[in-house]
Order: sequence, then C-alpha cells, then structure tokens
Amino acid sequence: MSNELTTTNGKQPSALEIRMDSKTYPRLCRYSKDDANRAMVKIVSQAFLYRGQTADPSVISFTASSLVEELMQEEKWGAKYLSMEEIARIVKKAVLEGDIFICTASLYKAIIEYCKGEGTRIQQEADALKRKQDEESLRNSVVAPMLQAYTGAFIKEHKVK
Repeated sequence: MSNELTTTNGKQPSALEIRMDSKTYPRLCRYSKDDANRAMVKIVSQAFLYRGQTADPSVISFTASSLVEELMQEEKWGAKYLSMEEIARIVKKAVLEGDIFICTASLYKAIIEYCKGEGTRIQQEADALKRKQDEESLRNSVVAPMLQAYTGAFIKEHKVK
C-alpha cells in the first residue's frame, strides 16, 4: 500500500447527466431486489454517519429494504425510475440540510418531494435535450436527403391552388 495522495478531477456528473445516462446510472427498477437492497444499505448507512449517529445493522437493513420496497411500489411520481446515484444525493441533501429522523418514512418523503419538484424539472430538461439530439441525428443521418426529397415532392403534389 502506498502513502501517496491520489487526486481525481473532482467533477461530479450533474443531475441532468445522470438522468440522461441510464446505462451508467441504472434505474432502481432495473436492479435485482438483492442488489437494490445492498446499494440502499450503503446510502442509509451514509445517512446515519452524516448525522453522527450509530444504528444497529438490522435497523439499517430494515430501513434500506423497506425504502426499496416503497419506492418500487410508488406509481404516481416515478420513484422507481430514479438511479441509486440520484437517491444517494437526495438522501445526503435531506440529511445535511434538514433536521430529519433517519427512517423509511422521512427518507421516502424526501425522495418523493424531489420527484415532485426538482426531479420533474430535470426529467423535462432531459426529454427536451433528447428530442433535440434525435432531431439533429435525423438531420445528419443517411436518410435525411431522402426525407427532404419526399417532403419536397409531397409539398409540390399537395400545393394549394
């Protein structure tokens, strides 16, 4: 083991970048139940550590698994389509900025509040950016000249007289 200090560029992906990249940041609903629970245990453990609190491993495990269960069952706000990275950031922000008791209910509430507000806004931005990228891709594709020709022919044929 080396005693040398290593550094990274420190650049964290933006919320929009995470939302746009479901391959790098898989959504909760794509995890197996065991993998989702393991990932959530890390998030819940970190929440307790940020608060300077200790918790029995069984409490952490229960909180994590029940939170996964509730998020997967939630239908109105699409919580199951969040990535673990997003969930970790939401929980961290709730713990650092709020005076919450770390339990399934308070973490669930923080995540749903995110989904209702900032999460919805970021998803709308991601959708708009994706549409723009798709349009540019179509314009630059091999079929673009054919589309232009067919459009021109259609306009000539259906011209109002």
